[in-house]
Amino acid sequence: MITRGIASLGGPALRRLAAGAAVGRTTLRSASLATVLGAMVLAAAAAPDWTRAEGVNVVATDYEFQPSRLTFRVDVPIRLHLENRGQELHEFTAPVFLKSVAVRNPDVLTSDGSEVVIQPGEQKDLFFVPTQRGRFSFICADHDWAGMTGQIVVE
Repeated sequence: MITRGIASLGGPALRRLAAGAAVGRTTLRSASLATVLGAMVLAAAAAPDWTRAEGVNVVATDYEFQPSRLTFRVDVPIRLHLENRGQELHEFTAPVFLKSVAVRNPDVLTSDGSEVVIQPGEQKDLFFVPTQRGRFSFICADHDWAGMTGQIVVE
């Protein structure tokens, strides 16, 4: 029984907790309910408001990103709109950066989570929240040799 297990751990506080649980299960249930409700309130407070996500547009052409420098702020939700206006397939490859953010829609990423692949004429939105400051590189994995690279700064 839980009550005996708590009491057997010793200490006056634990014995009082066990006694309260033994007197009525309501005490233990109330404490559990308060813990769960508290966790839910904290989670809701920390949940991003995606309706207020900052929109950032990046256009991929043959062979550059416009813009090639992106600046984000920690804890600010972002909607990164990627558009391929080129004739070739392009990738927004940023493995270190993408592992450092909280992504809302990971299905947009490749299975390893390192990039977004965009076919010619295609557009995709990636929703995320930056969680750490720093400088990160992004490239088109197929065309970085041609200068299709960029930098992300998270302040």
